[in-house]
Amino acid sequence: MLVFFVLAISSDYFFNRKDNLSHLAKKAQSAIWNKESKLEKSLILLQQAVLDPENTIQKNAGFSFWEEELKKEEFVLLAYRQDSAFFWSDNAFIIPSKKNLEKHSEGLYKCDDGWYLLQKRSIDSIDLYGFLLVKKIYPYQNKFLKSHYADYLSFSPKISLKAEPGTGVPILNRKGDFLFALQQVDIDYLEGGQDNSSALFYGLFLFFGLLFGSFIILQIREIRLGLIAVFLWGIILFLLRYLMLFYQFPAVFSSHEVFSPDLFASSFFFPSLGDFAINVIFLFVFIYTYTFYSLRNKIYEKLSKFWFSLWIGIHFVLFLLLYHFVSNWFLSLILDSSISFQMYTFQHNGLYVALGFFIITILFYALGIFANLIARIANKHWSFRRIALFVFILLVAYSGLEYFIGEPKFKFLLWVFPFGLLLIMVYINYREEGKNRYSLIVLLLLLVAIWITNQINTYSEIKEKQDRMVAAMNLSTEYDSTSENLLVDLQNDLTEDSNLQKLCEHPFEKELRIMDYIHSKYFKGYWEQYNVQVTICGHSDDLTIEPDNQIQNCFEFFEEMIAESGQPIPGTNFYSLNEFDGMVSYLGILDAASVKGDAVKIYLRLDSKIGSEGRGYPQLLLDEKVDLRLIGGGYSYGKYRKGKLIASSGHFNYFMSSKAFGSSKKNIFWKTLDGYDHLIYKFDDNTVVVSIPTLTWYNKMITVPYVFVLLYLLGLILWLIRKYPWQFRLHASFKYRIQYAIIGLLMLFFLLLGGGTVYYTINQTKQANNRILQDKLSIVKREVLSNFQENVDVDLLTDHLRQLSSLIYADIHLYDIHGDLISSSRPEIFEKKLQNKKMNFAAYYQLFFKKRTTFFHQENIGKMSYLSAYETLVDENNNIVAFINLPYFLKSQELEKEMFNLILAGVNLHVFMILLAIFISVFISNKITKPLRIIQNRLKATRFGSYSEQIEYSKNDEIGSLVKEYNQMLLELEESANLLARSERESAWREMARQIAHEIKNPLTPMKLSLQFLQKRLEEKSENWEDHFTSVSTTLIEQINALSAIASSFSNFAKMPLARNEKLNLVEVLQHVISLFRNDDLDLQLQLNNLDSAWVFVDREQFVRVFVNLINNAIQSIPEDRKAQVVMELEDAKNTFKISVIDNGIGIEKSVEEKLFYPNFTTKSSGMGLGLAIVKNIVENANGKIWVESEQDVGSCFFIQIPKYIKNVD
Repeated sequence: MLVFFVLAISSDYFFNRKDNLSHLAKKAQSAIWNKESKLEKSLILLQQAVLDPENTIQKNAGFSFWEEELKKEEFVLLAYRQDSAFFWSDNAFIIPSKKNLEKHSEGLYKCDDGWYLLQKRSIDSIDLYGFLLVKKIYPYQNKFLKSHYADYLSFSPKISLKAEPGTGVPILNRKGDFLFALQQVDIDYLEGGQDNSSALFYGLFLFFGLLFGSFIILQIREIRLGLIAVFLWGIILFLLRYLMLFYQFPAVFSSHEVFSPDLFASSFFFPSLGDFAINVIFLFVFIYTYTFYSLRNKIYEKLSKFWFSLWIGIHFVLFLLLYHFVSNWFLSLILDSSISFQMYTFQHNGLYVALGFFIITILFYALGIFANLIARIANKHWSFRRIALFVFILLVAYSGLEYFIGEPKFKFLLWVFPFGLLLIMVYINYREEGKNRYSLIVLLLLLVAIWITNQINTYSEIKEKQDRMVAAMNLSTEYDSTSENLLVDLQNDLTEDSNLQKLCEHPFEKELRIMDYIHSKYFKGYWEQYNVQVTICGHSDDLTIEPDNQIQNCFEFFEEMIAESGQPIPGTNFYSLNEFDGMVSYLGILDAASVKGDAVKIYLRLDSKIGSEGRGYPQLLLDEKVDLRLIGGGYSYGKYRKGKLIASSGHFNYFMSSKAFGSSKKNIFWKTLDGYDHLIYKFDDNTVVVSIPTLTWYNKMITVPYVFVLLYLLGLILWLIRKYPWQFRLHASFKYRIQYAIIGLLMLFFLLLGGGTVYYTINQTKQANNRILQDKLSIVKREVLSNFQENVDVDLLTDHLRQLSSLIYADIHLYDIHGDLISSSRPEIFEKKLQNKKMNFAAYYQLFFKKRTTFFHQENIGKMSYLSAYETLVDENNNIVAFINLPYFLKSQELEKEMFNLILAGVNLHVFMILLAIFISVFISNKITKPLRIIQNRLKATRFGSYSEQIEYSKNDEIGSLVKEYNQMLLELEESANLLARSERESAWREMARQIAHEIKNPLTPMKLSLQFLQKRLEEKSENWEDHFTSVSTTLIEQINALSAIASSFSNFAKMPLARNEKLNLVEVLQHVISLFRNDDLDLQLQLNNLDSAWVFVDREQFVRVFVNLINNAIQSIPEDRKAQVVMELEDAKNTFKISVIDNGIGIEKSVEEKLFYPNFTTKSSGMGLGLAIVKNIVENANGKIWVESEQDVGSCFFIQIPKYIKNVD
């Protein structure tokens, strides 16, 4: 832990120290020298290829590979023959003019698309140029186009590059010449790869710090000190987290996207997704520490009933409070994030979605662990029925409180879940020592996964409806954010157009030329989606307004239009016209200065074409500041004016009248119709309907497997942590071996099948895209050939390509035989200098040199990868006249999304099948092992001499054979037991007879001798005969009493007197028995474990006799040289009371323990051996149980279990 802290601080200091820029410059200079050397070698290879007639570029079959190598090294190579470029390695590089290259010396060179290091070589009429990328610069930024330094430099974007010496830390080439300088601009912390190590070390320090703190607290054995430490730990965690948020420490975290509010932001404590994750980890660590400290040290066992009830009540309240926070945070995570947690659609932010699911899993494990604490403790003192009643009362109270105080949202499941979770945890803990506990836990995880998925769907539906309402509001205003962003650029171009200004000097004389100029130059490409009307007005000009043919001043007409429905677009002289006619409309105003000095204005009216969505505009060409989400993805919409459909878009076929959606007094209402869920938004006489397909059960439930797997994996990790230190010994039962085998094989099968499906889907999608492009190429080829002439009009050709582009929904580039661009349906690509006007050389090489007719190639613009198709155009003489290129980036994102949705559907299906396979394997293994478990239980219950029920199993298989042998064994065992019992009875009676004879014979001998002595004195007529008679009589009476005692002992054993049971407090009985044995020589203790009463239903005299006998035996077992210690303990064991009599005697041998309760068995030198047999008889007649545990030379412990008193027992 300290190592990670030191590394974090060190890296933090290293990357923020003042001389860091010098260090970066030194590293960059070393990297540049290495790259310069490689670039020089590449130029030499190019020179050899150009000059060697046997190794020309035309014969270089490996050029495509070389092209990729050059891109990887960030090199660009050019070859000129005189003023014509005949080789270029990258068409994304904007090739400078030959004159500029000749003027510039080697070193830093500024191109249109960035900064490069230039190297030159000249051979005869051939000039070779090598470029090493330093910094790529794009005219605007979006998710595909990010200005960046070369990868080998690893500079932060906030490092500034200066071309002038003396302005920063210099970087030199290998010759010592100045290349450029580095300057750090207002930076607190470097972004990019350099701070990754610091962030990693800080994260590891926090993680291991939390583990270490928790581990230390769990080692504290003194309970009071431990509880204080736990609560101090909680306060420390809260304060630490607060200070981290307040001071934004460590600052390195803020440079990562996961800590950006773009993904998630809610409040001060939850400003980002990364902070959310740290918060829940802190919370989980505290709850884990407190819970397992309480369970490990059993702090609840020594509480009285009152304090226990108070303790459990407080924890119930804390549990509900914790659930309240968890559910609210769960809701916030869904509603306040920009990512979706529904797994039926392709997720662009996969890692962040996984982090979100991790947060959800941690939250509910914290709740589950706390519920487990309450369940474990409640089980120790309360019955399941009592706990269930208590939970039900709390449910009713909590539901009432939520109903009257809380918000009326999705209440039922929210109310029931915490109490259901608590009851299931209680039930699992009741079954802790029973069967199927693992299966119950897995079932619980599945139920929680289903509940979490249901809540995700519920919360996501709320979020989606909010988004749809925003979309409806946006649609009601009729604007296009993409167009409005482009209007800003258009305004600047119009204002700075000197040619237009010259034309406007004579606005009315050149009216048609002005209109044609504006149309041809500014409203091509994207703007073809609009009908453009140009109106030139003077201050006194009038307009005829149709259809009423009203005459109105031109200025006044447009000013009224702006006043009624115009909204100004910031930074422009354009206005958005919200006329709600199914079209997006804009009005622009250009002020013109005529040579006469009259006020002239040019009005530009743009109306989107009804029923035509155009070719769209690829995100590649839009600045990231433009919000494309006018409406959410997957939405369809329809617009109605006075009940009639005026515009629609999407997959849903809208009705001609809005009456089909019903009516409502509300402005906004919802309706499900034809498999779609519709939002109907009414305002004035207009209606906007925004629709989305209804979710299927598959869509709703597919998230369950992902959540279940996360819950299971986290549970497994926590189980492994608890088992530390680990001992990797597998003692799996036969049932679990079957489960593991089935699950393993099925998972392997589904993983292989899933991998094959994904691979097949990708290949099929690529082949389908290739076929689509091939068909489009064929269409374009026919159309272009029919219109292509040697001296073709480029403008006409461009218009034709645009029409074709709209038809096939793909862009078209046309190149000549030298690889130069002739025309394009998307000229913005080249105007914005995102791509050079040279075709890709790999394609040019294949088509021109290799004479292939068609070539497909994967190309890139920035980070956007797309499929590009090329085809050769030939004339009737089979001569190459041009090359057609179809870059399929217009729909590349849609195709990518479609492909990934197909893959995701396959993955989802296989994940679901794996989950199903797990539960099927559990069912199958339980089914297979059920007969084995029956046999196991019957064998466990089998006792020699007792009757065991045979197993019924009808199937004739291996288990059936085993059952048959078991049943046969039972019969044989029963017969053997009967024979042995008869033999033992006969032996016992013979032994008893001998014992009785022996015991009777002992008093008979003195009786006989006394009578013989008396007879002799009588015959001798002794004078003291009467004295002798008295003495003999006394002796005979004593011996007869002895015989009577012997007879009574056997009689008592043979038939115990009928018990006179009564409600009895064992505490009083034990205290009475202890008082009988109190003396100074005996250490006799009574431990009641805080029990004031222990009511049972037994015979008082018999149980006094039992305890007296056990204490006598305990005292007699203690050697004379050992201080006698006897302990009697009373415990509450759920439905019974357990009494223990513990001594420190010599113990009992194992061989003796089995016979200890047999009649006529004794280990003493005197006695009948009937005491413990009578004790056992008394205990069992009271439905109790007695057994003994002993250790040689340590002592023995006799246990008695007696059922608790139940009122209905009479």
